[in-house]
Amino acid sequence: MIDKLSTSVQAALAGIPDGATIAVGGFGGAGMPDDLIEALIEQGARDLTLVSNNAGQGDTGLAALLKAGRVRRILCSYPRMTGSHVFETLYRAGKIELEIVPQGNLAERLRAAGVGVGAFFTPTGFGTLLAEGKETRTIKDRDYVLEYPIHVDYALIKAEAGDRWGNLVYRKTARNFGPVMAMAAKNTIASIERFLRAGRIGPRDHRNAGHLRSAPGVAPRSGRRTSDTSKSSGMIGMDKNVRIAMAQRVARDITEGSYVNLGIGLPTLVANHLPLDKDFFLHSENGVLGRWQAAAPGEEDWDMINAGKEPIELAPGGAFFHHADSFGMMRGGHLDVCVLGAFQVSVTGDLANWHTGAPDAIPAVGGAMDLAIGAKRVFVMMEHLGKDGRSKLLPACTYPLTGLGCVSRVYTELATMDITASGVKVLELIGDITPQALQDVTQVPLDFSAVTLRGGSSTLQKSSTHSALATLSE
Repeated sequence: MIDKLSTSVQAALAGIPDGATIAVGGFGGAGMPDDLIEALIEQGARDLTLVSNNAGQGDTGLAALLKAGRVRRILCSYPRMTGSHVFETLYRAGKIELEIVPQGNLAERLRAAGVGVGAFFTPTGFGTLLAEGKETRTIKDRDYVLEYPIHVDYALIKAEAGDRWGNLVYRKTARNFGPVMAMAAKNTIASIERFLRAGRIGPRDHRNAGHLRSAPGVAPRSGRRTSDTSKSSGMIGMDKNVRIAMAQRVARDITEGSYVNLGIGLPTLVANHLPLDKDFFLHSENGVLGRWQAAAPGEEDWDMINAGKEPIELAPGGAFFHHADSFGMMRGGHLDVCVLGAFQVSVTGDLANWHTGAPDAIPAVGGAMDLAIGAKRVFVMMEHLGKDGRSKLLPACTYPLTGLGCVSRVYTELATMDITASGVKVLELIGDITPQALQDVTQVPLDFSAVTLRGGSSTLQKSSTHSALATLSE
């Protein structure tokens, strides 16, 4: 009789050798196998290669594994986040190697390993720093980069339930990387919250079927993480009312029936301002599609989060799926709009939002490169001026690029502007700012032919007026 249930977490991890490549599931706190990570530290394996979306935060979980000196190399999408001081210290000291991988490529490279694909061409990352040294090809007038599978020795993942055959069921957005990591691994160790007798998991409930992988053990666990200290990076440092007003403007410009991805930071606010009497389909990179708003205080479920690791309330009719499917929706052109933050945008629509290029800067690409090349329209929300007081809308980006010619529209606290083939066209002036004042603080020529100057200010404009004038007066 087949029985993959391990007698203990320690027994399940006992065979992991030094030098192993280990994939660890989870997105923020959702799906993070904390007990397996703790047991891996106790087990003592060293010189590990780690495959994970993040590089840990605080001093627990992945951060504790790194702090113990067990990891030599990490393949990661977003290592820079609030509280990632352990990784940052090791990286800057040259004590850990980093391969930064766009989040969609990370998921697809894992999936490719699991389904026997030797390599694949993807548009993600073309023309960026992350494509340097890789083979590229133009196929039907579109440019692609060649990527190779990520094969792993062990996958450590978390599931809601499992049976003795190794079948697993995931809970809400805690699915994320779990299925594709299990597919890619020679051995999968799953921490489960409920053990079900064989046959209790129906065929429609399977998210990882036992016969698809070799699992040395399914380790039962107790308890569920009820809080998460992670915070989305890239939140624009402007007044709360100005942020809300900007989110309202973006929401107003999204047509009913659109499939929309909201990036981390400021863009997540847009979900709270879409009209409730109209239908919209929100997409989040960690595997959720539907209509949602921020969870009410006291009602947070940390297995139900958006891309910014913020708890959400999903309306009936929503769906959950794993990371590879999520990014397939992006690359496949199935999103009408994505909303991203930015460090810089060029007059031709180039986007820079993942790395400053500074020698000591920690890069963090996340899913931005996949969204930049996949969405039909890319909206950017950003402060008009950087910390140095200079325009973030430029003739050419000086930071490493996220995508080429991908930005459609830019929202700042001063204006709404379209990126067109003939230049930057201003659609709306915010508050009391004049065309000349806006041009004076912008480093590219602006076309004001689409602006209708009118007396008075709407409620939306009033909330932004004082901030705009204050910015200009500095």
